[in-house]
Amino acid sequence: MNTGLISVRYATALLDFANVSKNQDRVYTEAKSIIQSFSKFSELRTVLDNPVLAKADKRKIILLAAGGNTSKPLERFVDLLLGNDREINLQNIMLKYIDLYRKQKDIHYGKLITASAVNPAVEKRLMTLVENTTGGTIEIEKIIDKEILGGFMFEVDFVRWDASISGQLRRIKKEYSEKNKKTV
Repeated sequence: MNTGLISVRYATALLDFANVSKNQDRVYTEAKSIIQSFSKFSELRTVLDNPVLAKADKRKIILLAAGGNTSKPLERFVDLLLGNDREINLQNIMLKYIDLYRKQKDIHYGKLITASAVNPAVEKRLMTLVENTTGGTIEIEKIIDKEILGGFMFEVDFVRWDASISGQLRRIKKEYSEKNKKTV
């Protein structure tokens, strides 16, 4: 069966169940915690795919990855997942849940990449500008990357603004190369 289809079906079911039990915000936080655990611990995927490991142990690991003290909807969902032998799809299901939740709540996800820490006033002004433009709220991940040299790169819903010094240097180099090709 298509793993994308599995992820969509399970994530939709989890969101519906979380909505009914009024725990969708908490499950959203737990889903983000699980995704962070997958990022931090690459072995997590291997552990969940291990057929020798008992389901009770896998359950403990998943709930620990979700932050420990988890909501009842997530616990019941993990039991369903383990009962149907779909634990290997957990990462994709949680990513899809996050997407569905954000769409439902009109939350736009963005990345702000800078060479150094951003002044909170500038960050607030930027968030207000995006929220006014999109009509929803925005969730920003801040990343410090010294390689951009200065300025910023801002990405929201797959639209990217590059106002970094490294980006400007790249564009100048490209223009210069193109002009030199024409003159030779």
